[in-house]
Amino acid sequence: MTDESVDAVALNVEDAILLGQRLALTFRHICYRRKDLNGGRPKDIIKNVSGKFQPGRLVAILGPSGAGKSSLLGILSGLRQTGFIGTIEVNGLMLDRGKYRQQCVYIQQDFNLIEHLTVLETMNYAAELKLPNKSEMVRKKKVNDILHILGLDNGMRTLVKKLSGGEKKRLSIGIELVSNPPIILLDEPTSGLDSVSAMELLSYVKTVASEGRTVACVIHQPSSSLFQLFDDLYLLSGGMCIYNGPLDGMVGTFAEGGFHCPKFYNRADFALEVACKPLRELEQLVQRYSRIATDRKQSRQENSLKDDGRNECWADEDTGREHTKPTSSGRYHISRWKQFYVLLRRSLRVTSRDFFFAQLRVIAHVLVGVLLGAVFYNSGQDGALVMVNGACLFFFQLFIFFGNSMPCVITFPLETKVFIRERLNNWYSLEAYYLSKIVADLPLQILCPSLFLTIAYYLTGQPLEWERFGKLCLILLLLGIYAQTVGLLSGAAFDIQMATFFVPCFSIPSLLFCGFFVKSYEMHEYLSYVAYASFFRYSLQGSLQAIYGGNRAAFPCSKDICYYNKPSKFLKFMDTRQDGYWENVYVLLGFIAAFQIILYIVLRLRLKIYK
Repeated sequence: MTDESVDAVALNVEDAILLGQRLALTFRHICYRRKDLNGGRPKDIIKNVSGKFQPGRLVAILGPSGAGKSSLLGILSGLRQTGFIGTIEVNGLMLDRGKYRQQCVYIQQDFNLIEHLTVLETMNYAAELKLPNKSEMVRKKKVNDILHILGLDNGMRTLVKKLSGGEKKRLSIGIELVSNPPIILLDEPTSGLDSVSAMELLSYVKTVASEGRTVACVIHQPSSSLFQLFDDLYLLSGGMCIYNGPLDGMVGTFAEGGFHCPKFYNRADFALEVACKPLRELEQLVQRYSRIATDRKQSRQENSLKDDGRNECWADEDTGREHTKPTSSGRYHISRWKQFYVLLRRSLRVTSRDFFFAQLRVIAHVLVGVLLGAVFYNSGQDGALVMVNGACLFFFQLFIFFGNSMPCVITFPLETKVFIRERLNNWYSLEAYYLSKIVADLPLQILCPSLFLTIAYYLTGQPLEWERFGKLCLILLLLGIYAQTVGLLSGAAFDIQMATFFVPCFSIPSLLFCGFFVKSYEMHEYLSYVAYASFFRYSLQGSLQAIYGGNRAAFPCSKDICYYNKPSKFLKFMDTRQDGYWENVYVLLGFIAAFQIILYIVLRLRLKIYK
């Protein structure tokens, strides 16, 4: 094929994409090998399979457990980038990964949605992120049409958390249909559904496919009535394809190979029974499939397109990995600033409705502020209660940290799964999400510590000076931002169980070396240097300097002897300088910046690991 003809093919495919025309998905000689985590020999999951999924036809990918169904779907979706070799073509052309991912959506089995949005809001935000240069009226019509097709128009005002399993599955398909993708891949969409819900869902999927889209589903033990909804069957056994063709031709093909289906028997069960047989008994079916795949025309386009500058693929002989050099232009549907604006609005709405993360958090700050104010009432005005007031300031730090970190630990892992799914389906960039998350959390990060401190500061009898109040408020605000960053970091890096274990284990050493329990001059010489790595050391010292620094006068004493009635003497005992408040603030800002960078890196690594 000449360069001019290759360009013509590329132009035709891109024109078809722009016009929303039908796209056929072809894959050739896909091999996938997975490494053994225990150091054993790598295992071949998929062994040289090929096939073609036609537009307008619903394809069932069937096979026993471990046959490679989900692995094949992950490869065909473009999400899996390493560990396999082979070619994937759209209308005979190998597109680069960026362009291919724009035309193909992958709906996973465990599909997570934001529970605090309604069905309509979920669809509207998806439309804003996936429909560029469309008016609001056009987007609304598109959303309403999809909700009608999926049977969700009657419950569009319902919160996602109140939907049934089947409705959530349909909504997961609907949000990806907003951009009218020509290729849709679903991984076990009927898992966990009853027979009625499964039938309704696949009927909707069948409607979607009949509109000219290429739709393939990994299906697990379908009933006879469910199975007959499919047009084509792609049957895997031990990582090899033993049938690829129309569903109605399966029984006859297997009969030629010596496998006869009893009368009135579920064809899906028959196919699985055949696929579960040892590969040596299926040799005739494997050879028949391989012969059909080999006879198809492939060499001309493959040899020409491999040298095409649009896409560079090469295989690693040692590792069996295929490397793709994608182009990043036009990867997202809208600009990054538009992404940030939409995500910010969505995050603010979700936060306002999250009772545990927002409303209960505000209530807790008010109640604990009153409680601490009652326990340490007027401790800041008496020279005999200086040590008590020091403990009060320490409890300020303790509550602000755990009160702002733990809600994130519990709520963020689910949001992380939603972010990974949307990001991998090219909804938005990591930078837009990260920036919107930081800005959306700022109102709560400012409101909660401010409410807490206003109540506790007055009740505990701290000096009624705006400068001292402002300095202490700044320290607690920075501590709250740091705490929330730690909570987000642990929630992004681990699951809920591990994250709830990580935060206390991470913070306890910092509390131990903060200087409240043991002063640095009382520690061993080598351990004293560890105190400089404690975030709480700088927040506690900043709090003490805000209240007792600045040449504050001696306290009135309610007893005969008040040893720490002079603020300077108490600061010396606490190993805290009279000045240096702003140095502590700068160190706190440095800690926050460092952990924000680590959070960004962890989110990027999660995306990389998932791929």
